[in-house]
Amino acid sequence: MYKIIKIISYLIRQFCLPNPFANMFEPNIAEIVNWFVGGVFVLLAYILTRTWYESEEGYYWLGSLGFLINYAIITGLLLLISRLTSVLWLIIVIFLIIYILLCVIEYKLFNRHQHMF
Repeated sequence: MYKIIKIISYLIRQFCLPNPFANMFEPNIAEIVNWFVGGVFVLLAYILTRTWYESEEGYYWLGSLGFLINYAIITGLLLLISRLTSVLWLIIVIFLIIYILLCVIEYKLFNRHQHMF
């Protein structure tokens, strides 16, 4: 089950989700920025998922599914914020505030272990 979710997650992230930097840069530049900064989104989605999921034998698929959902939320969040404003520092500040709130919310709703990070 885990391998199927992992493959589906990868395909969705690569081919179905929009470029989160499309509203901030020209198309070619947005693609380059996505290549370099996209790894940060992977890390942020992992940290967000880690607030409630700890690897357990037989439940790896749940972490993979949670990672996909969190990655999609982060991508959509940046797209939404960048549609509301074009000021880069404001986009970053708003994104970080909402990201921290998401960490707290997921921790409170889904926590299985003691520590947030």
